[in-house]
Amino acid sequence: MPQFTTLVDLLRERSQQQSAHRAYTFLADGHTESGTLSYALLDQQARAIAAALQALTAPGTHVLVVYPYPAGLEFVAGFFGCLYAGVVAVTDNPPRNAQGLTKLQDQRHRL
Repeated sequence: MPQFTTLVDLLRERSQQQSAHRAYTFLADGHTESGTLSYALLDQQARAIAAALQALTAPGTHVLVVYPYPAGLEFVAGFFGCLYAGVVAVTDNPPRNAQGLTKLQDQRHRL
């Protein structure tokens, strides 16, 4: 059995060896399946996100990743995209009001 040192290595191997297998399932209400990602699709989405990130920033940069809870699978792809790009994902929830937006903008400037 292969040993993996990173999640990127694991996903790359699984996308090649088990491409159609389910990598993630999102349960919007905690019980009902509302979407899935295969290893191949997750790898494809993560690579596309990583390419966009690499065009905008250097490896090691902190990147603010903001997704609402219902966007669970998109968050997973975004997080793996950060890993593929070699950037540091700093996660937060979307702001719910003006005060939250100000806090989020302040956090973005500290990155």
